[in-house]
Amino acid sequence: MDKFLSTKSQEKLRQEILESGGNEVFCIGQTDTDQLVVDVEILARGSRDAVPAILQACRPGDVIIHNHPSGHLEPSEPDLAIAGNLGSMGVGFYIVNNQVSKLYRVVEAFKPTENATVEHKQVADMLGPGGQVCNSLSGFEDRPEQMQMAFAVTEALNNHSIALVEAGTGTGKSLAYLVPAILWTLANRERLVVSTNTINLQEQLIRKDLPFLQRATGLDFRVELVKGRSNYLCKRRLESATAEPGLFDEEHVGELTSLREWAEQTGDGSREDLSFLPNATLWDEVCCEADQCSRSQCPFFGSCFFHQARRRASRADILVVNHALLLADLSLRQQTDNYSSMAVLPPFSRLVIDEAHHLEEVATRYFSTQVTRFAFARTLNRLRHPRKPQRGLLPRLIVQLGRSLQDDQDALYRELHERIESLIGQRQDLLDRSIADLEHSGIELAKELGTEIRSTEEIRQRLVPTFVEKATWKRTEGVLRSLARSTSEYSESLRELLKALRKLPDEAAEACRSLCTDLVGVSVRLQVLADNLQSFVARAPETCVWFEITKGRIGRGEGIITRLCSAPLVVAPLLRQTLMERMQTVVMTSATLTVAGRFDYLRHRVGLNELETGRLTELLLESPFDFEKQALLAIPTDIPEPGRPGYAEAVRDLTEQALLAADGRSFVLFTAYSLLRRIHGELSPILSARGYQVLRQGETTRHNLLQKFSKDPTSILFATDSFWEGVDVPGRSLEQVIIARLPFRVPTEPVLEARAEAITKAGGDPFMEYTVPQAVIRFRQGFGRLIRQRTDRGVVLILDSRVVRRGYGRLFLHSLPNVPVLTKPQAELTEAIKAFFKNTDPGVKED
Repeated sequence: MDKFLSTKSQEKLRQEILESGGNEVFCIGQTDTDQLVVDVEILARGSRDAVPAILQACRPGDVIIHNHPSGHLEPSEPDLAIAGNLGSMGVGFYIVNNQVSKLYRVVEAFKPTENATVEHKQVADMLGPGGQVCNSLSGFEDRPEQMQMAFAVTEALNNHSIALVEAGTGTGKSLAYLVPAILWTLANRERLVVSTNTINLQEQLIRKDLPFLQRATGLDFRVELVKGRSNYLCKRRLESATAEPGLFDEEHVGELTSLREWAEQTGDGSREDLSFLPNATLWDEVCCEADQCSRSQCPFFGSCFFHQARRRASRADILVVNHALLLADLSLRQQTDNYSSMAVLPPFSRLVIDEAHHLEEVATRYFSTQVTRFAFARTLNRLRHPRKPQRGLLPRLIVQLGRSLQDDQDALYRELHERIESLIGQRQDLLDRSIADLEHSGIELAKELGTEIRSTEEIRQRLVPTFVEKATWKRTEGVLRSLARSTSEYSESLRELLKALRKLPDEAAEACRSLCTDLVGVSVRLQVLADNLQSFVARAPETCVWFEITKGRIGRGEGIITRLCSAPLVVAPLLRQTLMERMQTVVMTSATLTVAGRFDYLRHRVGLNELETGRLTELLLESPFDFEKQALLAIPTDIPEPGRPGYAEAVRDLTEQALLAADGRSFVLFTAYSLLRRIHGELSPILSARGYQVLRQGETTRHNLLQKFSKDPTSILFATDSFWEGVDVPGRSLEQVIIARLPFRVPTEPVLEARAEAITKAGGDPFMEYTVPQAVIRFRQGFGRLIRQRTDRGVVLILDSRVVRRGYGRLFLHSLPNVPVLTKPQAELTEAIKAFFKNTDPGVKED
């Protein structure tokens, strides 16, 4: 015993067990350089439910010590599961009896890993005045805020902690986290992942910031942009599609040929490397998919574009991913309890999350499900083409079996042929039934609600207790449960076929291998559909469940579309368990993490409130820009509130006057397409006649709109959604941002409604705790479009008087930089805006 536990730690452990009444305890032991446990600390008493907290508290070289009150030290199945987790983290696991006289070493103590620390001076030598970045960057500006952030990231890496860093516009946050990240990963030979929400930021990191740092510092570090599987061409599926071009419409056959030629030349194999945008249906048939990949058994495994990219990723020091891919990786690791080897990404324990204000939204979307007639059709039509009966996986399998099996194997051929023909018939039955059941369910549910199904609007209804008690829902529930069973049974029938195909001789089996791989994928997708249907009708308390009904295009006609949807009510526990408690270091950053200077909202929504004391640090850095001199926030006091008579007309008139005052050069941001279309429709002819270039979101791609806007100084852009953030137009091209109304999300959206009810049930105020903070962060993003550099100057005009009339409006204003606020009646406000653009004193009054 004395070889493994010091006398002091033995005595302390006995005392802890005694104080727990002889029940189970979990303790963490700290080891010296000889792997002797020299001190212990109680972590949990009496329950394995505390295992996540135990794992969170461990560091490589530690030992978890657990007692068996029975005195029998043989590890149980739960013990072995815990041991597996600990071993992958470099943590030992011992079992002792209550007297601490016997010890069983389930996992030996590991030699403590000494992490090399990164010194502040190293960071300053690279990033500070006179440093390598300064000497390589023309127009370098010393930014104290950037250095503060870089030091905070350094400390999070050195101390294995979590840091929240809000860095105002102009801080230079990407270099602030990349410099310490690079120094850390090179010093410790440990991979680090940077996750972003937008492609724009990914491209900035991969094409600009990281190559610049490689050149400026001369450091030899490897970087890889990791994309999702479906971004890559699958050579096996391309070969299968080429063998059956009749699956595709005539106009797509030429694209298929172009893809084949491209596949022989490309080194990357990702869709972004194509010189043309492939048809979505065609790409779905030839892209890489997890459930249709046979990995090392595939004849193209060695040259597979996707697996080549993954091999590059495993050798990289810095990986750049998006939030959805990060969540896919963490979700798979949680399901498989694998934190030490490749999942979607190579293993990692250091993470920077940029654009972190999107994390809850992306997690909600990732863990959501939807069942539609289209999901059934896409999956089942892979088995047999809807218009060409000789095409599809099952007819092709019959043909391949006929070619591959010898005459003396006729009995096997007849057995398999009969089974496949039966599956072809069942496939049509299931497709017809799924379409009919979902359509009929939509009709019945709409009738129950007394609402006509139209193409111009969508019916949405949550499955709340008062609704599910209705007879109509009871009938619908029965129909959907039955459809789920039939779908699961058909998926099982496909699996039975695959088992039967194992009887094939080697040559025939090899000839059918590719088809079998695809059939496995179809079987998995059908089972997922069945599971999603079952989850929908089960209505788990931690889930928001709702249906949507509308009329829409189906093929060349129109029909009823019913969507069965579900989403997690809260994602904080998922994020805490898979992310916060598993990572050694997490840095979450954005220009907009706080509400009125506090991180409370973010902490609560993403699972940071229950971390161990001292593990979380917070840093709020103001923008280095001089907003008092560079900007003006203008708010009319006499404009009707949104939804009141005269509001739309007032928005139209004030927008026109402000646009003329700024001589174009403006974004007009809306929260709803309906108001956008109306105001744009009424002002566009007037403004165009005056020589302005009037642009509207939806006319062309986002990229093209921004290019047009930046090139023409007369431009005015009417936009919504995606233009509230992630848009960078520095200089005189953009001198005014008009915000039509505060960006509250529609309160009747099912997930928002359900979350609000849950907050109320818990005794909270959903409007102030959830709705307002969400809108404040969105509002701050819209405000942030204006001032992008020290020489920028302009006006933000808010056409929503609630920001000054309602008490909660203070939260919006107090969340902005120190910008002059002008609150006047409409006529006076217009004159003040004109004066601002003429560079005279507008008579600004601080609010």
